[in-house]
Amino acid sequence: MKCTTIKTISIALMMMLMIPTSMAYDAGTPYTVTLNYIVPSDTTFTVTLAGAESTIDFNPASMNSADVEPDSQSAAGSTPIAVIYNAGNLNQNFSVNLTTAQVSWAVVSVSNFSNYATPITLSDTSQTPTGWTNVPMTTSVSAYMKATFANATAGTTAKTLQINSAIS
Repeated sequence: MKCTTIKTISIALMMMLMIPTSMAYDAGTPYTVTLNYIVPSDTTFTVTLAGAESTIDFNPASMNSADVEPDSQSAAGSTPIAVIYNAGNLNQNFSVNLTTAQVSWAVVSVSNFSNYATPITLSDTSQTPTGWTNVPMTTSVSAYMKATFANATAGTTAKTLQINSAIS
């Protein structure tokens, strides 16, 4: 008897687990369910340098030169050295920095404007030029640069520029 009771209970439990539970719905009790729209964040952006440039080159006339624009940039002609385009699907903030400390004999300013309004001084600390925040998708910002050299060391000195993005 004990074995039959256990078998009966086991069969009843199995049937309850196998038969899906459902609830009846009608005009007074409609069925509802949550829909989730899961869209991934896309922070893609592109950077286009002026002309055919693949590097940003400053060529001062002497070791002591001021307001030197990089090759292919023309602030007077509204041609920035770089254009940063938000190709993602949300608004982004952009910032810029060098990956190592700046050389002591060069000061480089970066602005979103051809008249160099509200520039930042390029360093190894990430900074956001005016106009580089809350950039809508399919919109671009500009990087106009100029450098001042004081007793610059002769030869080629390379630094790495980094452009960063973050969700607004």
